[in-house]
Amino acid sequence: MTKLRIASATLALLALAAPAAPAAAQGTDFSGTWSLDADASELPDFGGGGRLFGGGRRQGGGGGRGALGPGGGARTLVIVQTPAMLIVEQQSDRGSRAVTYRLDGGESTNSGPRGEQTTRSRWDGAALVTEGTQAVSTPRGDFSLQFTERRTLSADGRTQTVEATRSTPRGDVNTTLVYRRE
Repeated sequence: MTKLRIASATLALLALAAPAAPAAAQGTDFSGTWSLDADASELPDFGGGGRLFGGGRRQGGGGGRGALGPGGGARTLVIVQTPAMLIVEQQSDRGSRAVTYRLDGGESTNSGPRGEQTTRSRWDGAALVTEGTQAVSTPRGDFSLQFTERRTLSADGRTQTVEATRSTPRGDVNTTLVYRRE
């Protein structure tokens, strides 16, 4: 078992002892292994001309290279959900990382490849809405990005959609990632 999976399992066990999330969210469970459906996703065009994952529609935006936000760009998501936490292991060509979101409206802090991310998540009916900031360090300087993410499940629970907006120095970047349950 990889260190990341051990850490994810440990976090999941710790989360069981934490207070429960609001009752409205109890019917939504994102747990499972999810594969990116690049053809159904809408990915931003960073001006490189090629496809990001060998498929997928592109839409305008700005920004730079790197992760597109929470859950952004990962080919596979392995999610563990408890009443208090959502733990997302993001697997991509660049490796894996685990991101933890508190489901009680409290602040979560996660380290990313270019800086620290601070978020708050809340339930909007069956949708999980996460808002936050990410401190980004680049050779051109340090700055902060604002983002909002809305995570939903299809009625049959087989499709997860993550709609995200990142406010960057070059404008807003909108992304819709569609994942299919394995």
